[in-house]
Amino acid sequence: MADIWLIRHGQAGALMGDYDRLSPTGWAQARRAGERWRHLGDVHRVVHGSMRRHRESAQGFAETWPGLPAPEEDPRWNEFDHRVVMQAAFAAGQPTPTDKAAFFALFIDAMNRWAGGQHDADYTETYGQFQARVVAGLEAVQGALGRGETALVFTSGGAISAVCRHLLGLTPEMAFRVNLVLVNTGFTRVQVGRGQASLVSLNVTSHLDDTPELRTLA
Repeated sequence: MADIWLIRHGQAGALMGDYDRLSPTGWAQARRAGERWRHLGDVHRVVHGSMRRHRESAQGFAETWPGLPAPEEDPRWNEFDHRVVMQAAFAAGQPTPTDKAAFFALFIDAMNRWAGGQHDADYTETYGQFQARVVAGLEAVQGALGRGETALVFTSGGAISAVCRHLLGLTPEMAFRVNLVLVNTGFTRVQVGRGQASLVSLNVTSHLDDTPELRTLA
């Protein structure tokens, strides 16, 4: 068996502003994860998307886990452009949310509109294209691992939920709801054997148990 650990990036900036950089909390989360997950043993590949928050998360992680392989960059692990998805929903008449509950409801509605396929011209990347490229990224890592080897992949919540959808046969809306509960620097384990990949754990955050102030969803 081989293991692929998908690691959501650390806390980033303002959701509808400059989101593609780690906050001080995000750096602390990444360093804590590297310090607390060294029990995994030998790591044979480290992969991150081409977004700054992915690269910085891998960097912070490596600061407290010296000796990791040099990271490889693969843009297939990039997040979808949430601003385009949300702005398309606003342009279609969705009201601006006034509280957290309203924002989450809008997020699901906006994501369902994106996934529905009837409005593909409104998006720079269709939902089908996004799902396909993430699966291609997973298959690339899967194919490069030998028996008993381990890979770490630093990515985003949308990509992790896309993997969950692929492996578990979830509906798009179920995958979107998974996305909403993924914690920054949470670990999701995909195990590979005989050419098949299986999801065996999701959103593990034991490295944050004694520092609840580092447990964030942003």
